[in-house]
Amino acid sequence: MKRALAFLAGSVLAVAIVHMPQGIARQPIAPGPAAADVVIPATPAGKQLAWLVDFLNGKEPLGEIGDRFSENFLKQVPAEKLAPVLNSAKASVFKDGAKLTQIKPGATDSHLVAVMQGGDAMLEVSIDTDASGKMEGLLLKPALPPKFRFDAWPQFDEKLSALPGRTNFAAYAVTTSSDGTFALRPIHTVRPEVCLATGSTFKLYVLGAISEQILAGTAKWDEKIKITEDLKSLPGGVLQDEPAGKELPLSEFAAKMISISDNTATDHLIHRAGRENVEKYAAGFNSCAAQSTPFMTTMEMFRIKLSADKTLASRYAGADEAGRRALLAPGGEVSKSTPDLAFAENWTIPIEIEKVEWFSSANDLCNAMVKLHGFELKPGMDELKRVLRINGGIPFDKKTWPSVAFKGGSEPGVINLTWLLERNDGALFAVSVGWNDPKASVEISTMISLARGMADLLAKEPK
Repeated sequence: MKRALAFLAGSVLAVAIVHMPQGIARQPIAPGPAAADVVIPATPAGKQLAWLVDFLNGKEPLGEIGDRFSENFLKQVPAEKLAPVLNSAKASVFKDGAKLTQIKPGATDSHLVAVMQGGDAMLEVSIDTDASGKMEGLLLKPALPPKFRFDAWPQFDEKLSALPGRTNFAAYAVTTSSDGTFALRPIHTVRPEVCLATGSTFKLYVLGAISEQILAGTAKWDEKIKITEDLKSLPGGVLQDEPAGKELPLSEFAAKMISISDNTATDHLIHRAGRENVEKYAAGFNSCAAQSTPFMTTMEMFRIKLSADKTLASRYAGADEAGRRALLAPGGEVSKSTPDLAFAENWTIPIEIEKVEWFSSANDLCNAMVKLHGFELKPGMDELKRVLRINGGIPFDKKTWPSVAFKGGSEPGVINLTWLLERNDGALFAVSVGWNDPKASVEISTMISLARGMADLLAKEPK
């Protein structure tokens, strides 16, 4: 399955864009702290990255385009168009040189995402290679959009309310009572009870159900789970490319589900936990749980929304719970549907996001994070703490925010960002912001700018 299907959101720097198909939703991942010495892997994708860095720094010539890029790539971006783009990037964005600052988690032999600095610009570089090691996908885009600067919460509200469609937001201070239970003290909210589609943020409920079973002794972080063909999904992620039969510890599935939003890892964990157990867990504190019942796997969502039968999504949306379960049952219509990958590569329009998705309010997701926080403080749950903090979503000032737990999600028309933030004075905040537009794609870059400004406001909140 081609990883080029993975969705790349955000605005693209025009001078540096070359082909990388869009499609399946991937949560936004922004660069973390720069490493002192970034080691480029000795893989086909790594070798192409090393060449690109040397080219941009004037150490390697452009050479023969056909020796570097695949035939399929050059059919879409001919050499006579590609060479000027690369030379222009070298002469403008990277005129003072290119500095590699990070290789993001999840790299494979044929795929990697790196962060590169050119002057004041931070760019995300995505590279995909074919079987011969030539590049079949390359995209350079801004690694991080500029933040909105707010002096007070009303300015945040104004920006949020101006977005088309529907939004919700909640920021709470997490306090601990004498009996060790947590309470949420409102800092600022905007329609926090509104149920919205969340994209992959629903995976917090899957993680919670698995964590509950680990605490009960019916599952273990180090137990081996076998990858099976019938539980493979579409990207984002990397496990769909692993051979069926390969075994990995449960902790690895959880880490990939949360940090890179691996859909295949997610579906294996839903199967391990049991759909009914995930539903029961979510129903305990998700006011919107009925809208997400039955609890779909990611592949079921793709089979419904990307089906060649364009009536399937609307029929699923219009069915009651019993009708939906019948459609999802083994041998049902959903199991027989095959996602249209050609459509997936250019999937930009919202499809039934008001009825076929996973739903939560901002309040619910703050509670989901706090419930996981309670789990991670228990004996034997250090792995949960690690999993939640591999990817912070956007780069936070580590001096202000030393601990950042995160899960986000997106698909065309949908974005959600949810955090548990620990400030340097020990103050703990649960935050969730969502945006749905059933008529058009939403701009992830806009939401990230909004969230970065929001973090600055929280930094000033009294403890």
